[in-house]
Amino acid sequence: MLGEQLLMSLKVMVLGLGTVFIALIALIYVIEIINKVLNSRTNVGTKKNKHLATEYDEEKMSIENSTTLNAPDAIDDEEEIVAVIAAAVAASLNYSTHDIIVRSVRRVSPNTPVWNRAGRNQQIAGRL
Repeated sequence: MLGEQLLMSLKVMVLGLGTVFIALIALIYVIEIINKVLNSRTNVGTKKNKHLATEYDEEKMSIENSTTLNAPDAIDDEEEIVAVIAAAVAASLNYSTHDIIVRSVRRVSPNTPVWNRAGRNQQIAGRL
């Protein structure tokens, strides 16, 4: 009687473990298939983005070449940009422009990933 119960419990244990492992292996294959489907779609999007990025780089080069010819004007433009940024920050915080000191201004590359831009926007919104 005791031997039959032990044998039956071992059968149940093996059946349960086998079912769990088969389900986990099936889940791994499903995840791999989903990953391949999603990556194939993003590869198509990145090809389009690379084409747009090359067009952007060409436009950027032409703009940089035109601004290097007028170097004194570029310095004046930077000072105006800093003044506009300081005024915008002062207006959004309801402070005077005398209370705000702009220590540095640097351009951020537009080729940054979407998650990077989203995080930056979230930090900026949290500080305001």
